[in-house]
Amino acid sequence: MSLSRALAAAAILAAWIAVPAAAQPVLSKVPPTGVRTCLGLTKEGWPTPQACADAGPLALVPKQDGRQGAGPLAYESVPGQPRSACVRDRVSGLVWEGKRDNGRPADAMAYVAQVNASRLCGYADWRLPTVAELHGLVDLGKERVPEVRPDRPLAEQSVIDARWFPNTVPAIYLTSDMRDPVSPWCVNFANGFVYDCDPDMSREPPLFVRLVRGPEAPKAGRWRELPDERGVPGGAVEDRHTGLVWRRCEEPQTWNGKRCTWSAKRYDYVQALQRAGEQAGWRLPTIKEIDSLAQREADRFELPPSDFPAQGKEALRAGQWSSTVCNSSPETSTARASISAWVLSREGAIYCEARIMHLGVRLVRE
Repeated sequence: MSLSRALAAAAILAAWIAVPAAAQPVLSKVPPTGVRTCLGLTKEGWPTPQACADAGPLALVPKQDGRQGAGPLAYESVPGQPRSACVRDRVSGLVWEGKRDNGRPADAMAYVAQVNASRLCGYADWRLPTVAELHGLVDLGKERVPEVRPDRPLAEQSVIDARWFPNTVPAIYLTSDMRDPVSPWCVNFANGFVYDCDPDMSREPPLFVRLVRGPEAPKAGRWRELPDERGVPGGAVEDRHTGLVWRRCEEPQTWNGKRCTWSAKRYDYVQALQRAGEQAGWRLPTIKEIDSLAQREADRFELPPSDFPAQGKEALRAGQWSSTVCNSSPETSTARASISAWVLSREGAIYCEARIMHLGVRLVRE
């Protein structure tokens, strides 16, 4: 069986396994991004990068990713196991395959079966990660190298904590999510991007695998409607899997108890941050948080997921801003400062986007 068919069959089988509605989903919080650069405005109002922790000359826009105090990504050893065997994410609770070398398997699904048969770290429930899970390992505060250098450890050139995952390469890693019946979604550990890829494990450039075990997003009982800040029932929606609370409607819509009123607006990046700053108790999500709300299935991408409480009318599909700064460069004698941010596209990809683009905004709070 081909890899794409095996992944599709696994997804269908998982969909048949229903979680009782009364069951309390296991909490798996969204890891921090590691970003330490923020967007500030000069006296003239020009968007300019500045370190989030600096008391510099810029007026930093509030509620940005790097100003939330989430701290760095955090891991710990599994008792009795070396890091080359498995590592636990202290935020999400997921346990990751540590990897004993940089090698890649010839067949991903056969490799999953092999690892489970060996009971790695005493467990037999290892699996391919989803996009949200695997992208949760990405350290977006780490410098991305333009070209891999053979004289440096590969893990140091990957957007991951090399101390905990020393056998990582700056390359493309496979997930369990399918873009279409043939192509899976993959995470690039050279730059943090997410896109669909060729499932051929013998391809060049190579495709790698890192397995995971731990709490998965439940098939039922995930969402709970809450009153919003105006007291309107159902105006906010709690994700019982991540612990995050989302506004039911895209900005600047409001929930009237039956549907989202008015129409969703598209904002440039500065406008998106400013809109979030005006909403007491709410903020623009990080790129990992907005991605936790995504649903990826073969030939289908939904944001929010199809089982998210109805918004009363069909939402216009649009990419979504995050509060996570991507690329930036300071002002020079010959050029003005520039800055871009991480976005989740309307198709499910994750990449850097210029701040002048107009995209959707959905706010979140803890």
